[in-house]
Amino acid sequence: MQKGAADPAIKQKVLDYLETVEKAKSKEIAKAISEDKSAVDLAVKELSFEDKVEYLYITTTFIALKGKVAPPE
Repeated sequence: MQKGAADPAIKQKVLDYLETVEKAKSKEIAKAISEDKSAVDLAVKELSFEDKVEYLYITTTFIALKGKVAPPE
């Protein structure tokens, strides 16, 4: 696993990709942006702390832009 801060370029790629989908798993994001899953996980973690993305637990964990997916009724 990587140490230190996430690469800002990878963080931007994650945000750009999430603009195009409703939600995605981290391995799907990594494949779509051609980056290592560990680098994507670190970027998503930081983006979550920055309140730009959120984790969704819908039988499994998904990632989405903050507020993009409506809460269940």
